[in-house]
Formats: sequence, structure tokens, C-alpha cells
Amino acid sequence: MRVIQFIILAVVIGWSSLLAGCVAENDVDNDDLIVVCNVFTPNDDPGKTNNFFEVRSEKGNVVSLEIFTRAGALVFRIEAQKCVWDGYTLSGQPMPSGIYFYTAEVPDSSPKVSKSGFVYLYR
Repeated sequence: MRVIQFIILAVVIGWSSLLAGCVAENDVDNDDLIVVCNVFTPNDDPGKTNNFFEVRSEKGNVVSLEIFTRAGALVFRIEAQKCVWDGYTLSGQPMPSGIYFYTAEVPDSSPKVSKSGFVYLYR
């Protein structure tokens, strides 16, 4: 009965869900935020391929990006039209290979535009 109630509620409030999985998506337009990749290798390779984790606003808005360790410690924060993380903390210390959590939002948008997820840093 609870599953049926969730599906009805999801339809009523404008959410779509996949019955075969646990995925639900909100219809709020988050297309303004573009996450370029979710894996990067900041090793200064000659081709400059995937040296940065990048989030930007498609519409040119200022984006607020925060990077956290899996334990929840904030390691990086930036506000810019194109946010780039090079794998270092704000104090210049290199972060080790691992999985990090990010949150990105356009602070001045209405309705609120935000994304969050994981990025893998591989050295």
C-alpha cells in the first residue's frame, strides 16, 4: 500500500519514477548547471585531459561549488561562472586519490537550481 501511495504522490507533485528501480527525478529545471566530468586526474599530463573537475552555468550565472571528503569535511569552495577544482585544498595541499562529494548551486536563481554528486580524484 505504501508503494502505491508514493507513486500517486509522485504523480501529483510532478515527479517521475521508475517502478523497476529506486530512481526518482524532480521536474525542476537543473539544466543550467553543467558538470563536465565525474572523474579527473590532476597529474599535469601533456594533453591536459581531465586535469580539473569543472562545474559551470550554461546561462552564465555565478555558481557556488563546495567539495567535501566522504567524512564531510569541507576541502574546497569557490563561487564563479566557471568553477574549477584542481584537486588541492584552498590552502594548497594536494588531496589524495579518492571519492569526494560535491554540491553546486546557482545562488541567485528562482527556483533554486542545484546539483550534488560524487567525483573521483585519481592521482
